[in-house]
Amino acid sequence: MAFKQDASLKAVLAAIVGNSLVTTMKFVGWFFNGSPSMLAESIHSLADTLNQVLLLIGIRHGAGKPTPIYPWGKGQARYVWNLVSALGIFFIGFGVTTYHGISEFMAIDHHSVAPTGLMPIFILGAALLIESYTLYVAFTSVDKARGETPFWEHIRSGDDPTGVAVLLEDSIAVLGVLLALAGYGVSRSTGSPLPDALTSIIIGCLLGVMAVVLAIANGRILIGASAGSEREGEIREFVESYPSVERVANLRTAVLAPGRLRISIEVEFHGGILINRQQIAQDAERIREGEDPAYILVETAERMVRTVGREINRLEADLHAEFPEVAMIDLEVN
Repeated sequence: MAFKQDASLKAVLAAIVGNSLVTTMKFVGWFFNGSPSMLAESIHSLADTLNQVLLLIGIRHGAGKPTPIYPWGKGQARYVWNLVSALGIFFIGFGVTTYHGISEFMAIDHHSVAPTGLMPIFILGAALLIESYTLYVAFTSVDKARGETPFWEHIRSGDDPTGVAVLLEDSIAVLGVLLALAGYGVSRSTGSPLPDALTSIIIGCLLGVMAVVLAIANGRILIGASAGSEREGEIREFVESYPSVERVANLRTAVLAPGRLRISIEVEFHGGILINRQQIAQDAERIREGEDPAYILVETAERMVRTVGREINRLEADLHAEFPEVAMIDLEVN
């Protein structure tokens, strides 16, 4: 899977550029205004930017080709970096933002005055436009990557949580900007800093929820998630439709990387179909003519082993052709 061809790459790069610009603007606005919700949004955007850099590292690292040390490639490195990204969102986005919001909330008394400047409104408005564009890029990337899979099914159990991570981050970024605008606007109109402080706590909690969702999405693949019952059913149906296969005794799948599967199959072949009856008849005739039966039986056994081996190779080749995402096949004759 080439780095430049990765479906999530465009969304990640757009998010890094957009969030870097938004982070700078928000920190400038907070520096001159001191709004708690503006600081919450500044930390939020900084966490998003850093985490999307981690996602980019994961894409790059996971695109490594197979080596003697990593014979099946480094595709799962993406999920490791995604998990690190989720931890960053939790500790920086949720932890720092919520702590600051609670601190501001606890410090409110009858002497507290809400900030009244217009700069945060303009900055948050500009941020909303940028975040909306990066959200659009992320949505189109995920929509393209899902193929024929239902959208929410792809979000819940797809094999590439990277694009989903960017989509969730950008969705919460847009929601966070709207909440910050609402909180700051209410505080500015009422003169109370309470709505502004509460907004920063809500934004932090949203980041915490998102971090948990992303950790679960990546963790399930790292511990060996399957391709799903529907895809496994299609693979089983294909194998059992093979003329030489009597039944599939066992079938398991595991996600190696986005678009790469490992499958383990135990099959029972139809012995009668694989046997060359004409050759068996010739062997019997040779025995009747006085040739050594032991020698002929050894030849028959060797020929059967080669026949089964060729049939396994043919089945594996057809599996690769029918299911291009299958990168590794463990096929055992039951």
